[in-house]
Amino acid sequence: MFFFHSILFKKAAQIFIYLASGLLFDPLSQKQFDGQLQVLSFFHSELSPLQKDLIWLLENQPAARFSISNGHNRSEQDLLLNDLYSYNNVQPYWVTEYGPKEKASILLSELAKVDADGLDPARYHLQDLTALLNMKDRESLARLDVMLTLVLSTYLKDMYLGQAAPFHFNTTEQSREKDIPQLVLEGLNSPDLAAFLAAQVPQHREYQALKALLAQYRQLEFTGGWPQIPDGPTIRPGMVDKRLDLLAQRLHLSGDLPRQPPPVYVDISSDTLPPTTRLRLYDEELVKAVKRFQCRCNLEQDGSVGPKTLAALNMPVQEQVEKILLNMDRWRRLPHQLTGHHLLVNIASFDLAILNNGQAELIMPVIVGKEDHETPVFSHAMRYIEVNPYWTIPPSIVRKEIVKKMQQDPSYLRRQRIRVFTGWSEHASEISPSAINWYTIGSNIRRYRLRQDSGKGNALGTIKFMFPNRKNIYLHDTPGHNLFQRTKRAFSHGCVRVSRPLDLAVQILKDDGQNVSKERLQKQIASGKQVIFSLKHPLPIHLAYLTVRVSEDGTIHFYEDIYGRDDLLAKALLKTGRKKE
Repeated sequence: MFFFHSILFKKAAQIFIYLASGLLFDPLSQKQFDGQLQVLSFFHSELSPLQKDLIWLLENQPAARFSISNGHNRSEQDLLLNDLYSYNNVQPYWVTEYGPKEKASILLSELAKVDADGLDPARYHLQDLTALLNMKDRESLARLDVMLTLVLSTYLKDMYLGQAAPFHFNTTEQSREKDIPQLVLEGLNSPDLAAFLAAQVPQHREYQALKALLAQYRQLEFTGGWPQIPDGPTIRPGMVDKRLDLLAQRLHLSGDLPRQPPPVYVDISSDTLPPTTRLRLYDEELVKAVKRFQCRCNLEQDGSVGPKTLAALNMPVQEQVEKILLNMDRWRRLPHQLTGHHLLVNIASFDLAILNNGQAELIMPVIVGKEDHETPVFSHAMRYIEVNPYWTIPPSIVRKEIVKKMQQDPSYLRRQRIRVFTGWSEHASEISPSAINWYTIGSNIRRYRLRQDSGKGNALGTIKFMFPNRKNIYLHDTPGHNLFQRTKRAFSHGCVRVSRPLDLAVQILKDDGQNVSKERLQKQIASGKQVIFSLKHPLPIHLAYLTVRVSEDGTIHFYEDIYGRDDLLAKALLKTGRKKE
């Protein structure tokens, strides 16, 4: 009876504190004391039979026993149950000795609807719980009570931490911290459980748009999806091809060709075709529809149907439904209310946006980490903007890249205006690069700090945007602006390079109540002096990996899974119960 004894010990300790602090002289504290004293009376009177059954269940690993909380730590779930029932003096939350309370049916009714949010109802054992609702024996009531509490806890963890166990994939995909135990307690004591559960769903436009898209694409899947277009030569504007009727049908079903214009056919004479063969012309209307599709999928908008465009067109609707599910799971791990100003970097679409209550104030292209230097996913708060920054080069870049360059060209550091210091403290002495044997230094190079001076050619450009974090990730300008012309922009070592740093700085400072013009920033840059603009109100920033989004005008975007994180997350979700189509 470890659980029972631990309750009594805690309650006895609380009573001792009340007595020692003299709080019993306070009339309000007297009521609290009376409540605690009742628990100690368990030593002298019998527990109710229902409480005994509850205690037995709580002491025998209920999360594993009922196979609930898949994907979440079951030991933590059991500890949470112990705390919740200890807090309630081992009284049931969902039942009385006569049967289930009304809120038990409300919970099951609400959980039956979670499929609309991309959650798997099977995780919540609705069939077993519905059967228990009709049973009145004491053991079944105790079982129902504990299972309902577990199910509520699991649902809230799913809604805030995602259904996939964090250890199944990159740990940087984890959500911000959330006080789940306190949230579960609020749910257990809520006077309106249905309203409480509805409030846990993300309310912002991005999530709600994906929810509507999920319903739309599930219906499209139910009716058979779209046709597959056979492989063949690249179809260019003005050409004829026997696959163009299928292409028009495919584009119509996805909304890229809202109305199907009358097709134009051309009579073709060829040694390889029957006489008077008529093939459809790849006309202007179809080209526009293809370009629209290419824009939505972040492909080169040339209007030609080549291998990449054809592969995107032929992605089955079932796979797109799965992508929507994965991205709804990602949004659940981000703040559920996007109120006020936020900065959102979407790694998968290579862009960032400043949002004000969910509405975009500024959007621009960015460059993210290469496939072997992935930009991580996390949330933080931007605290300052630095003009004319110097660049302290990460040891990994020094070891893997700069050592080799110095072996090939001893003047490299001098030409790049990179200085060498004996250590990482502020007072470390500067030494000549020639003082280091670059052929034998190896991993010992990490003892030295290399810093590139601000100014022309600096890898961080003219401005950096700081949200100090352990990953040493930040936003910054770049001298290589030509790379922003590329469609796929994964070139950095993990930090995010911004295409319009001055516009970004002006907007952030304006939203922070600081009137700093672009001209003032340009003069500051020209002076060569380092200046820091501290934000009076730290700006929430989210580095996210979203491969499906719906823009404010309703346009649906599917982005390439550049880091393979969709596959990783899908495998983790499969382990938590959802079967792949």
